[in-house]
Amino acid sequence: MGAGTSSRRGFLKWFLGGLVAGAAIGAGSLYVAAPELLRRQITGEPSPEPSPTQKAVPSTPLKLGIQTFFRGGGAVLGEPIYRGAVLAAEEINAAGGILGRKIEWVARDEGSSDESVREYQRLVREDRIDFYVGITSSGNTPAIAPVAEELGVITLFADGCTDFLFEQVVKNPRFVFRVTNIQSADGIAAAIGAIRFYDLMKKDKVRVAHIHPDYAYGRNAHDHMQIVLEKVLGKDRVEVVYEAWPGLFRVTDFGTYISQILASGADILLTSLWGGDALNFYKQALGYGLFNKVKVAATLFAGVKPQALGPDFPQGHVVGVHANYYFLYPDFERYVINKSFVENYYKRWNEYPNCEAEGAYVAVYLYKIAVEKAYKMRGGGWPEVDEIITQLEGLSVYGPAGPIHMRARPPNKHQGYKDAVIGISRPEPKYGFTIVDKPLFIPISQITVPEGWDGPSEPTLAYNWIKQTWKEGVLPGMPA
Repeated sequence: MGAGTSSRRGFLKWFLGGLVAGAAIGAGSLYVAAPELLRRQITGEPSPEPSPTQKAVPSTPLKLGIQTFFRGGGAVLGEPIYRGAVLAAEEINAAGGILGRKIEWVARDEGSSDESVREYQRLVREDRIDFYVGITSSGNTPAIAPVAEELGVITLFADGCTDFLFEQVVKNPRFVFRVTNIQSADGIAAAIGAIRFYDLMKKDKVRVAHIHPDYAYGRNAHDHMQIVLEKVLGKDRVEVVYEAWPGLFRVTDFGTYISQILASGADILLTSLWGGDALNFYKQALGYGLFNKVKVAATLFAGVKPQALGPDFPQGHVVGVHANYYFLYPDFERYVINKSFVENYYKRWNEYPNCEAEGAYVAVYLYKIAVEKAYKMRGGGWPEVDEIITQLEGLSVYGPAGPIHMRARPPNKHQGYKDAVIGISRPEPKYGFTIVDKPLFIPISQITVPEGWDGPSEPTLAYNWIKQTWKEGVLPGMPA
């Protein structure tokens, strides 16, 4: 790679700067998302010696429950959750397991909220899982979380990123955690990307069209994209000329919507369509010439399996990855953890990972690290659930996307935070599909509610935080 261990350490220290106030990660930081041998090479740590007290650890395997979309319009985004979690479990098993216990896994499908809750309950009651990783949709995490709190299983949501989860449904969670960035950061990052890449601050008027799925995620994305435009550009300079709310995965022909967008005279289209809806929309929009007439800013067009965004997707539009992760970044030559993850994922699954895969992969490693830290703190023996939870709270680690911090206090206790990323579409012959180019990394501390902030939660804390604290005409966290 042309870089020694010391230079890699120097980059990792640099990369950490400005993550989240209070999320201190120093020399003792944990490189969780890389095989054991690679982590030892990075950190210079010797191989651990077996502890005599390890005899108190059960010899039975751990059981991991995984839940995501395996069929329908959500699978192109969500199925990689399964693949990321399995890759992590396989790596951990190859290195000896968690305190010697190998991980077995069982998977169940995600569907409607009622279906997803039933399958979660089956994982706990029938499959007898020890911990859980999963969920794609923001409509499902608020339904499952109260059940998880009742059943008492450590539940690590890989997505389902609605702010509503920790702001209104489970304000003081015990068993529930979430690894992906909170949804408000997704909409905010896409709006910032539109402002920066399209030079919107130089325009006297911006005519905006919206199209979003008609449920929690779409409503949330709309609110945060709109408030950012109004706050940064000035409300009088932003004119909404069109809004549409197609049902999630209920529309196959977007022709009427596309014609109405074009007829509205919009300069920019803001959208949070995802999965099969996003792919159908863009394929059909090509035939109408929409991308030649309207600039698009999408929260999740590039969140699908990377190869699903075909080479026909036009260049120069803002494409998001849930404000979380794209497989090309951080750069492989400068950040060995991402390089290792992408190479291992591709070798295992013959495709590149998306943001969902990265989130699930990190979630499994978070559990491993928390168990091992709790084991060390108690001096041996398998930790109790509350001891594992204590170690998860406030935990800061390095994953493929970079540093991630698990918040320990309200608001949004047990929410994971990492710096956001947004970029521009560019067909790349090397890969045979359209990639996210010119990545814009946004400090998460600049676009999300800080610990201890108290304000209205309708529609979200982040919405009101922006409304009350951002200065009009200023783009927070961005160089001039």
